[in-house]
Order: sequence, then C-alpha cells, then structure tokens
Amino acid sequence: MRWLGFGLKGWGSMPLLEALLALAALAGNTVVTAAVTDAWGAAKSGFARLLGRGDPEKVEAAERRLDETREQLAGATGADLERARAALEARWTTRLADLLEDDPGVEGDMRALVEQIQAQVSAADHSLAAGRDMNITGGVKMADRGGVVADNVQGSISTGNPPQPGQANV
Repeated sequence: MRWLGFGLKGWGSMPLLEALLALAALAGNTVVTAAVTDAWGAAKSGFARLLGRGDPEKVEAAERRLDETREQLAGATGADLERARAALEARWTTRLADLLEDDPGVEGDMRALVEQIQAQVSAADHSLAAGRDMNITGGVKMADRGGVVADNVQGSISTGNPPQPGQANV
C-alpha cells in the first residue's frame, strides 16, 4: 500500500497512517466478528454500501464477498475456525485499508459504521458487551483493593469513587 499521509496527524499524536491502519484493522475485525451474530444484516449492508461507494455493481460484489466470509466461518470449527477468522480478518483489513487509501473521505462513515455494529454485537461465552455504560453488581470478581478481574476490556471500567486520601489499609 502506498500512503501519502506520513507526517500528518491522525488520532491525537498518532500519525495519520497508523490511525487509518488501526481503523481498517478494527473494521476488519468487526466484519469477521459480526458475520456470526445477529448483527450480520446491518453489518453486511453497511459494509457493502461503504465498499460500493454508490456503484450498484461494487455493492453487489461486496455483498458476495461478505456472504462468502459468513459461509467460511459457519462451516469451520475449532482450530479451523480460528485460522479462518485470522485469514478473513487480514483480508478484510487489507480491503478496508485500500478503501481508506483510495477514498480518505470514507473514514468518518467507516468509523460510524464500526461503532454502530459493535454496539449491536453481543459478546460470546460468559462475556458482556455494552454500547454505552454498564453497571455490574453482585457476583463480580473483585481483585484486592477494589480492582476488577476482567479479560479483554475495550473502553473504560469504573468501580465507583476512588478511596479518600489517607492511610492505606495494608
């Protein structure tokens, strides 16, 4: 890929290239994650529209590729599923990075679509997903001194007000 934005600023102090690649990777992960959830209809139509950029033939081609992704994931289990997920995520990340390179103006639409789909995707196994705030009470594994035991947290966690200044309980 040839990026012309080297030295420009993206998210905060992150260079534009890194910011766009991070967005493409997040979007690629979102496609693959949504493919096996109830959010697939919205994800498929949204990403097909984004990739098609108003051209009905491109939209149709994107829909076919998206359907192939879902079929490949539906037909895989165990280690094969993990390999398929990784390969498909890399493929979608590349496609979406190419789209951002060809048309940097889609960045805002891509970001909004990713946020919309992520809010609809339910977490797997014993996890929880929230599009906004989540209050967890009872049965939560609390670490020593009020921390939270969690795996793969995206976003922030608040366990209430911090303790008042003073002598620590040791």
